[in-house]
Amino acid sequence: MSHRDTLRALTAARPNSLDPTEAADPALIMAYPQEKTVTRTARRPVGRLVLAAGLPAVALAVTGAILLNNQSGQAPTAQPSAPPASTAAELPTDAGGVLLVAAQRSESTPATTGRYWVIRRGHGENSRPGVEEEQWLATVQGLPSSGYFRNADGSWTARPMQDHSAANNFLLAGSPRTVAELAALPTDPALLRKKLLTWYDGKDGEAEGGDVYLFHAGMGLVIDLPVPPRVRAAAYRMLAALPGMTSLGPVTDQHGRAGIAIGLTRQGDFGKSQARLIVDRTTGQALARESWVGNRAASWTVLLGARWADGPLPQASTLN
Repeated sequence: MSHRDTLRALTAARPNSLDPTEAADPALIMAYPQEKTVTRTARRPVGRLVLAAGLPAVALAVTGAILLNNQSGQAPTAQPSAPPASTAAELPTDAGGVLLVAAQRSESTPATTGRYWVIRRGHGENSRPGVEEEQWLATVQGLPSSGYFRNADGSWTARPMQDHSAANNFLLAGSPRTVAELAALPTDPALLRKKLLTWYDGKDGEAEGGDVYLFHAGMGLVIDLPVPPRVRAAAYRMLAALPGMTSLGPVTDQHGRAGIAIGLTRQGDFGKSQARLIVDRTTGQALARESWVGNRAASWTVLLGARWADGPLPQASTLN
């Protein structure tokens, strides 16, 4: 079959339902990537180009042109359909695009404060069962802090955090930082990078080690720490500019939530390891961080909630 015959066959097979009916923003054409089946073991996406690999190059070029020039806001495929107008568009799937859109959505949230930073997370290592905790971390000197741990029956147990205070509750770059110090971090990604590097001790080599350090510091800023929305947005943009960032495509985190994983791989003494940041596909909210060795997650943390509160510390029996 000639290239011309192939193009005619593609045109004839195109459903009439895909003909444009009204004009829309062409930027939305790429906003809804095709869903991919992901197993919980490999947690990596099935490539979208598998079916396309059998088509002639000319046919692929014409198909790409249709996608870019279609002013209807829909790609010439019946699936997936765009969500209702009230639903936020999903993130792109490339590493830089994911992080930049997450930055835009982060800085649009209102800035709030409180006497406590309340954060609920799940943690796990290797094949051991995970644990769920909620911490009430004081941001005002003199207030007590407390941790709460979920029991097997779903109830909670309080464990006061001795020697924890507003001066040492929050760690960034390996050292405690106050809420005021975190709030004063630069909102420009280049300046934020420069500030973080002033705290870098230079271990593991200047180039690769510095990138790994910045990746972990950036994950702390977008997942754990009570920073203003514009600082969090700067952290996302700093991460987007790091070399070696790779999109791993759609995945699910350890709690089964859908997201897109961004990974940074490094060569260690005993093989390659990979740090992953998982971002919600719709909101841009950071969902989890994971450490992978080979094809398994060696450790993971999922963010289940973060908010400000003014106290007092709750009774464990009141947590749900």
